[in-house]
Amino acid sequence: MKFEAFVARRYLHAKRKQAFIGVISLITLVGITLGVGALNVALSIHNGMRDAFMTSLIGETGTLHFFSRQAFFSDLDEKEKRLAREGFSPADLEIITNKLSGTSGARAWTLMREDPGVVVASSRGIRFARFKSIDPASFSNASDRLANLEAGTLSALTNRPPDSLPGIILGYDMARNLGVSIGTPLQIAVGKLKSAGFSRRQSQGLQLREMKVEVVGIFKTGNSQFDEYEAYLNLEDGMRLMGTKRVSSVMVTFTSVDRMDRAKQALKYDSDMPLTATIIDFRDLNKGLLEALNLEKVATTFVISLFILIVALNMVSALIMMVMEKHRDIGIMKSFGTPRRVIQAIFIRQGMTLAVKGTLLGTVLGVGGALLTDHFRLIKLDNKVYEVLSYLPFQVNPTEVALVAAGSLVLAWLTALYPARQAARMDPVEALKYD
Repeated sequence: MKFEAFVARRYLHAKRKQAFIGVISLITLVGITLGVGALNVALSIHNGMRDAFMTSLIGETGTLHFFSRQAFFSDLDEKEKRLAREGFSPADLEIITNKLSGTSGARAWTLMREDPGVVVASSRGIRFARFKSIDPASFSNASDRLANLEAGTLSALTNRPPDSLPGIILGYDMARNLGVSIGTPLQIAVGKLKSAGFSRRQSQGLQLREMKVEVVGIFKTGNSQFDEYEAYLNLEDGMRLMGTKRVSSVMVTFTSVDRMDRAKQALKYDSDMPLTATIIDFRDLNKGLLEALNLEKVATTFVISLFILIVALNMVSALIMMVMEKHRDIGIMKSFGTPRRVIQAIFIRQGMTLAVKGTLLGTVLGVGGALLTDHFRLIKLDNKVYEVLSYLPFQVNPTEVALVAAGSLVLAWLTALYPARQAARMDPVEALKYD
């Protein structure tokens, strides 16, 4: 064992005449432990919440959407505008699907319509709904939203008995609020504009289209945003309800988010893509939310780092008092020719010993607590308030854990440097003058 390590260890563990220094050292150790642990937990919460929102917006591997934007073109006549509002033309769809066939990472895609409307049940009245008309076969390849139904089957949307009503799959909360179950008949209605804008008489501008359907499935995601408002129809039934042969969007899933991002940029600037198509993922519509999460993460990190800095300043006090208490020892060591760097290393090592112990304990407590809490989902949340969250998620980022630990140790080294240098510069004559 090196001389400076031996002395530093003796100073830390030996019984002192001034127990107050030991108390300050203990406070420093506990403070660093709590600060590092709290920062790891806070960062894990932010990472978990951001990942939950991102998964809700673009899925686990990335989901891209193509929407028609023809309705915003002012040079279209009334008929073209009406068709534009109904979705992509067959020619546009052919171009898009051909592009997707040659896109690296595109795993599956499906054609969809989405129309707002209402569901009417004889038992409990009316509920607003977002009707999503899908092709069950391609939709199941592109999304797992309806992979596990609470009741019924996805194939029941297409495999209907002769002379039966069209099928509909409802979200769990919507079905519960309406008081319906499998086999219950419902009335659905959507509004369709007859012209580019409303006329003075609303009845001339808006056409109400209705259809009788039967509940063939109930899905549950645990997210009220979907379970309370979404309802799924077969694509042909949805187009018949709207009186059109057009689809309003194309949903594409990828093998990874990175591939989705690369494909998005390539497709957006592809000159062969239809001018009528806009390409987005739902991060584009939620930039404010994601920026707010990033800002909150930065603010939390800054505040907890200040706490660690304050704790580190306690270590300065402890080391300064240690230098004052050990002035006689320092004088003796310097009179025997001990180099300045060795004396400086003794007191830096004392501070770093406290920092290393506190950082290790804080990392173990923070990371371990985050992993256990996330694994057992100990903190439950009301998903009607937080929408995409039914419990508080924790996600540990190893890089951030390493940066927190490194930052704590660097901060401790910087704060220990001043009292260590003061000890190294002490004049042995002055140190021994009154002893």
